[in-house]
Amino acid sequence: MTRGSQITLTREVREKLDIHEGDVVTVNTMGGMVVITKRDPDAWRRLGDFLPENFGKTLKTLRTDARERFKRLGFE
Repeated sequence: MTRGSQITLTREVREKLDIHEGDVVTVNTMGGMVVITKRDPDAWRRLGDFLPENFGKTLKTLRTDARERFKRLGFE
């Protein structure tokens, strides 16, 4: 570890995780271990549509209902 708190990953680890310069990683601790995970920028795109088809309509209804409740309670 450097004075600036940077760590160096060995070539073996970088190759195993397919980590390259500029990639984003997440560093977490688990007990006495450090866990480094490569972030996957395409994860959400690959999940596709995991929300129900009518989610937009449901969300709009929830927001409208909340606004109406706030109005009734005197918060505008």
